[in-house]
Amino acid sequence: MEEIQASSSSQRIALLLEYQGEKFSGSQYQVGVRTVQGELESALSTCLRRQIGVVFAGRTDAGVNADGQVVHFDVPKGDVDLWKLAWSLNGILPADVSIAQAQFVDSAFHARFSATARRYVYRILNRPQRSASLKDTHYWMSYALNTEKMMLAVQALVGDHDFTAFRSTSADTVTSQCQVHFAELLKLGEGQLEFWIEANHFVYNMVRIIVGTLIEIGLGKKSPESLELALKGKDRSLAGPTAPPWGLCLKSVNYPEAFDLFSLNKKRGKSAEEAVADERAWDAGRQAKV
Repeated sequence: MEEIQASSSSQRIALLLEYQGEKFSGSQYQVGVRTVQGELESALSTCLRRQIGVVFAGRTDAGVNADGQVVHFDVPKGDVDLWKLAWSLNGILPADVSIAQAQFVDSAFHARFSATARRYVYRILNRPQRSASLKDTHYWMSYALNTEKMMLAVQALVGDHDFTAFRSTSADTVTSQCQVHFAELLKLGEGQLEFWIEANHFVYNMVRIIVGTLIEIGLGKKSPESLELALKGKDRSLAGPTAPPWGLCLKSVNYPEAFDLFSLNKKRGKSAEEAVADERAWDAGRQAKV
């Protein structure tokens, strides 16, 4: 659906969106299949009694989850109660997608083009037996992984690199040059591993291919230096396989402070490492209440 162009007679609204990707064919609208955009636009059109098109901060593939997806849309100026809108949307939307926050934003704000960075986490469950409770959010790897070697390899990711070796062969022609602000593999105990990464840009399947490479390093199939060699070699065959989608989650999207977007979730003045620590603490608190 086409986006309504912002004008003097319209107002722009941003939504903070959460969804579980298992039963979606991705975030972006596709004819004949279930998508996050399709569900959201249908719910918005019902609530606002007019056709609404939304713009996403970025595309997520089939099976990928999100805790911090951002979308925007325009509506004619008038009395829109954001609190009621969020409650109404969550009453209509299916259980695997929800609105966390809603906010009026400046007409210059664009969910995709105003973004300065995106942050993802990929979760691995490394233990002999599968888990019923983590099956939709963690990639289960039953063979023991050498996490020390994996952590050593991750260090090569930080900085400005060409990620040609870590893009899907079916990827489009957008630049493969990415500035990685932060990358870390965390060992949380009980076999749970989290790979966190933040960058100004991601190429198609980049995080999942990095994780697939790290797993091969952890299994001893590749050396810790192989990740850096793949970066320098710019050859997809030098990297590992693409890890499955369900372990991947879009955690947050960063915007310039001037937009003051979702101020309750902002990490003002904090480093990427501190922001990740905050998000992990938030996750732990939320899970403890379930």
